[in-house]
Amino acid sequence: MKKISRLYLFLSFVLLPGFALSEMSALNLGLDYKLRGVGIQNNDVDSNTKDNYNYYSHQARLYMNGWLNEDVEAGLRIQSINIWGLEGSTSAPVTRYPSSDGTPWIEQVFVHMPTLANKHLDLTIGRQSIVIGDGMLVSDDQMGFNAVRAKIFLPRGVGVDLFTAKVKESLNGQKDSDLNGAVLALNQGDNKWELSWIQENNKSPSVYTLGGTTTTANSISRTFFDLRLFGDLKDAYYKVEFALGKGKAQLPGGGIKIQGVGEKIELGAQSDTAKFGRFGVKAVYASGSGDDPGTTDKDESFRPTHAHRWDGLQRSGYGQHFGATLSDAYDPNAPFSPTATGLPNGASGIKTLGFGIFTVQKVNWTGNIDYYTFDSRVKVPGSNQKSLGAELDLGVVYRFTGYVTFALGSATFFPGDVFGLNTAKVTRYTAETSIHF
Repeated sequence: MKKISRLYLFLSFVLLPGFALSEMSALNLGLDYKLRGVGIQNNDVDSNTKDNYNYYSHQARLYMNGWLNEDVEAGLRIQSINIWGLEGSTSAPVTRYPSSDGTPWIEQVFVHMPTLANKHLDLTIGRQSIVIGDGMLVSDDQMGFNAVRAKIFLPRGVGVDLFTAKVKESLNGQKDSDLNGAVLALNQGDNKWELSWIQENNKSPSVYTLGGTTTTANSISRTFFDLRLFGDLKDAYYKVEFALGKGKAQLPGGGIKIQGVGEKIELGAQSDTAKFGRFGVKAVYASGSGDDPGTTDKDESFRPTHAHRWDGLQRSGYGQHFGATLSDAYDPNAPFSPTATGLPNGASGIKTLGFGIFTVQKVNWTGNIDYYTFDSRVKVPGSNQKSLGAELDLGVVYRFTGYVTFALGSATFFPGDVFGLNTAKVTRYTAETSIHF
């Protein structure tokens, strides 16, 4: 106990010097730690090779937050992420994170004032987490955004969420990258409507994919208009989301007009049985438009830059292995790349159909089975094919205590015709230990 008290004192004086000694009891100090082992057989989907891709990765997130007074909260979260054996290595993979070699970096540091204007205004300033809905358009994926965010609470269940984030600063010239958004929400009992406006404005040179060709764009601007409806019913839920995207990309050969559509429907239900525990089912349809190869001055693909894609160093999406979003998926040639699409040349946009069941047994055990099919929204030139493949996932989670969880998972991915003729199934096995205290 003495060591814990000393740690509280050290962090209080060094990291948040504004705390008074009398308020140290309000401090909340904790750690989230996840260790994941991954084994992939036939990673490149080629039937002529026998390649295996195996590694351990961990993600440690130390956090502290506390109230400076009854109206002001301050928070800090530091993260370290890496593959075991590559700590401090120059060969650590290129990822979306500031560092992936184990070097700690700041995920969040913010001041939160939730009671302004007679509790009608909630203001957060600093590096913070921002997730809109399920992350179809915006999610920081545990990296944080440097942002100012204001939530306004109005009568009759109406709310407004406004934010502006600096993604990249050029200092000299006008080559910044900014993310802005406004969300109008309406709560009606068990149902909730959200109407969102999201703007990406990137004036710095960046990677741009048009069909199957990757180039460098001098600037990219995208604007999304999104309508989301979701509700929690008795032992059931539904989610419906529809988004329109438009914008412009300035490429070396001239300007490209951007326009795309994203849509998602998800339904689920669950029920308790006295003898067999709790069971649930879910079904999902998700689709993002692809680029029409017949139009050279337009890009019809739906590709939000800051959509949810990652859980640590693993893809997060539909399928434990393929990890599909509406526009990209796991890339065997660049598994940790923030810009790779994971699609064969000519494929664009992803349509996903999925079905899953899960069960909770004796409170501590959860098991699931999920099946997904994936298709390109456009036919690949030359092959006239659309099928990206299918995936079968199995998983089991054991909650040892409220602080320690163990999970095992397996995924079998069956490549579709788009990947060619000489293909074979891919199998992925994962083992995870998660600690929270």
